[in-house]
Amino acid sequence: MLGFWIWLFASATFRFVGQYFFTLEEPLLMIGAYILVIPLIWISTIPIYSMKKIQGTERLLASICIVLPGMLIDAVVLFYFDNIFPNLSADVDRYFASWLLLAYSLILLTGFTKASFVRKNTINSSN
Repeated sequence: MLGFWIWLFASATFRFVGQYFFTLEEPLLMIGAYILVIPLIWISTIPIYSMKKIQGTERLLASICIVLPGMLIDAVVLFYFDNIFPNLSADVDRYFASWLLLAYSLILLTGFTKASFVRKNTINSSN
């Protein structure tokens, strides 16, 4: 269920302000969207694992549960890209799709993080 809410928030964001990130006229903004997704994914997933005390291989399963709803829905959304995202040019649909693949891949990669690594770096960074 959490994966659905993350997907809904991200989709609503791109529905209402995506034209500022995915524009061929401003390639630096598009590159920025690709770069910005890295810390956003970390910030939105790692705390979930910690709050729910998910450790070990359960993190990978949790990451799959987070991405699966969005991936299934986006398979349909991308087919109707022009109707669902009228604020985005049809020329950027492939960039949007590649950004989605990057975001989903990054979420899956967070499933491989070790709780001790995350906890240790969080403690050390606060000193």
